[in-house]
Amino acid sequence: MTPAERQAELDNISAEDLEKVRRITENNIKVEIEDLLLAEFAIRFGWQAYRDVQADLVSSKEMMTLLAASRKLELAEIYRNAQAALIGAGSAQSKKPSQTFSSMTKKIIKGAEADT
Repeated sequence: MTPAERQAELDNISAEDLEKVRRITENNIKVEIEDLLLAEFAIRFGWQAYRDVQADLVSSKEMMTLLAASRKLELAEIYRNAQAALIGAGSAQSKKPSQTFSSMTKKIIKGAEADT
């Protein structure tokens, strides 16, 4: 359908139909906490995970535990990103950037090494 044809169709919508559309779009759709939790679960774990909850293949307790765990992991990632930004900014503003960077990342490097 061309833009002109689409506009012609829109121009032919009755006042009654326009009022129905207005009522639907202006009414606040109530979103319950359960809906928010299910939406978050679907976003974090995918559509199939959502469907599994709906089919009672995943219990509510397990869903809530996984959501809480994923939130904690996300917060840990935010902390690591903030730490990296601080290390970068602190190193860049020091008199000896490479030395400051090495000093500030020594524990991170040590923790990343294999346990041999």
